[in-house]
Amino acid sequence: MSNDELGSGHPSLNAGEFLRQVLGELGSKVGAMWIGESGQLIPVFAVGLEESGLFSGANGKQFLQQILSDAINQGRAQTFDTEGLIEPTVFGHATLFVVPMLISNTQPGVILVAERPNLPQQQRIGMMRHVELRCRELTNQIAKTVVPNRDPAPEAVMPPTAVPSLAPSLGSISNATAPQISSPRMAAVQSPAATRQQVDPQAVFDYLLSLQRSLDLNEVANVVVNDGRILFGVDRVSLAMRRGRKAVITAVSGQESVHPRGNLIRAMGRLTQKVLSSGESFRYDGSIGNVPKELEEPLAEFIQEAGTRFLMIVPLLEPERLVKPEEPMGGGKPQRIDREPIGALIVEQMSSSEPSTQLKGTLDSVADHIAAAAYNSHSHSTIFLLPVWRSMGRFFEWLRGRRLAIAGAVAAAIVSAGAALVLVPWDYRVDGTGRLMPVIQREVFAPWDGQVLELLVEGGERVEKDQPLITLRNDDLQAELAKVNGELHEKQRLLHSLKIQADEAGKLGKTEDKNKANGKASETRVEIEGLQLQQEILQDREKRLIVRAPIAGIVTTFQVQQLLENRPVKRGDLLLQVMDEKGDWQLELEIAEHRVGRILKAQKELGEHLPIEYRLLTSPESSYEATLKSLATRTVTAEEDGSVLEARATLDTDKLPSRAIGADVRARIGCGKSNLGDVLFGDVVEFIQRYLWW
Repeated sequence: MSNDELGSGHPSLNAGEFLRQVLGELGSKVGAMWIGESGQLIPVFAVGLEESGLFSGANGKQFLQQILSDAINQGRAQTFDTEGLIEPTVFGHATLFVVPMLISNTQPGVILVAERPNLPQQQRIGMMRHVELRCRELTNQIAKTVVPNRDPAPEAVMPPTAVPSLAPSLGSISNATAPQISSPRMAAVQSPAATRQQVDPQAVFDYLLSLQRSLDLNEVANVVVNDGRILFGVDRVSLAMRRGRKAVITAVSGQESVHPRGNLIRAMGRLTQKVLSSGESFRYDGSIGNVPKELEEPLAEFIQEAGTRFLMIVPLLEPERLVKPEEPMGGGKPQRIDREPIGALIVEQMSSSEPSTQLKGTLDSVADHIAAAAYNSHSHSTIFLLPVWRSMGRFFEWLRGRRLAIAGAVAAAIVSAGAALVLVPWDYRVDGTGRLMPVIQREVFAPWDGQVLELLVEGGERVEKDQPLITLRNDDLQAELAKVNGELHEKQRLLHSLKIQADEAGKLGKTEDKNKANGKASETRVEIEGLQLQQEILQDREKRLIVRAPIAGIVTTFQVQQLLENRPVKRGDLLLQVMDEKGDWQLELEIAEHRVGRILKAQKELGEHLPIEYRLLTSPESSYEATLKSLATRTVTAEEDGSVLEARATLDTDKLPSRAIGADVRARIGCGKSNLGDVLFGDVVEFIQRYLWW
């Protein structure tokens, strides 16, 4: 169809400008438009379509042809996720919005918008609704420009099977050239304001229907502002909800979320709060003569931030009750209830100070509907524990029919299990780990500092009491002993010489010399006695350098030669362990600190000697019995279990399957009877009490 068929005075539409407007409003970068001409869809403009590589190759072109054909044939908008359908070559997968433009007795058209993949469902619905409204707005304008009483061209309506292969046409679309097209479907819309002239009753009906589709406040707010901006034909629509005395901006058209700390949002909130306080609508069209004094400052701040030329703030009032309460003592007359403002609708225009024709014809008629939808959704969202009640409602709805009997059986089973946990008695036992050890065991320590000179036994060898085990050498002791022996020998010779001198002086009658010799001999005797005592002590120390077995038993120290041969030791160092494996045996247990309370309680009720069942890890197939003998009164730190208390248990040695010293043991200490729930879940309760309760 040529431009002449439109008649004179009908300027043509710039398709590129319209498509860019739609993409800009959605924040998208890829889109295209097709118009039906002579039974074919002719591409008229595209933005980023060829560069994206979405429909490259034969499969991609065939997929594009199919979705455009389906949109025309079915007459409804559709969304597609390209993942799994085609393989893009450049930018990857995307979410496609395909919206037909269908007008009776005229040629069809299709708009395609590509967005990022895997969009949330709420955002996908909002974008699809936006594109549909913009296309409806465009097609309504096109319909008004068709010359009346002119028969449409035979090829104006494309039959369902007349969509040709579009692959050759895609290459002719570019971002640089936007062809001017003229057809009954594309009318004179050189700017967005030109498309906002008349009020479409169907658009108003769809808008009101969209308001009632959800009780979620966020969804309702997005419909109010985004669909309302298109319906009113303005640049921006915002919704504010009252929270106490403040007005909180809930949604702004064209924005997925509202940042409450932004300068524009804060200025808008302060101005709206002042308007709600006054209780009346406020309109600003560039003139400040009629602005109330209390609004001058917040208005100036908002205008400076937003650059708005036309502003209207309409309070949204609480909807009237369907059944009004009667006045007390009033003879049955309905009582008048003041309607409180629940929020406000903020409408802005930046390009003109005059309201659009659509705004004048629609705002008054839809304001109460917006207020009712916002009030209902807000009331619904403030229900305490709403997700819980919703889940319970779905659950009870699910229970209807045969499922109720099944649920009753399950409930009965749960009640029975709970009763069993409380009423059924069971043995409560405390677990512990330990070792199997002889009762008689000794540790051999180094008596003096020295060096291991000779090892006389090996690990695992049986020794008798006082049998030599290790010979030590102490060079300092040997030197000190040699020194004492020398001094003692010298003093003994001196004493012998003094005795001879005293005898000779006595024979010669020299009494004075005799007395001197006898006195010095006495002193020498005292020194000799001291040296002899030192000699005895050193000789005893020398004898003790031979380390002997304190008891008869087995040397349990492993790898004695590697540990002690030619090794220097200090007094008190542990050298060997000797244990009597032929005597009585016992269990050396370690019990976790937090489990000791159960044992102490059982000892008060049943006595100190509690029964124990244990298993040797060397023969775990059999269990044996023992008796708790003693429990330590202080905790020690174990490498693996943390704070533990040590315990000793006696057992019947004759029933031991094997006498492996230090064999690991797992024991269970009987603490009497308790209910089955305590036995199974007592540890969980104690854990909660230890770490969560306090």
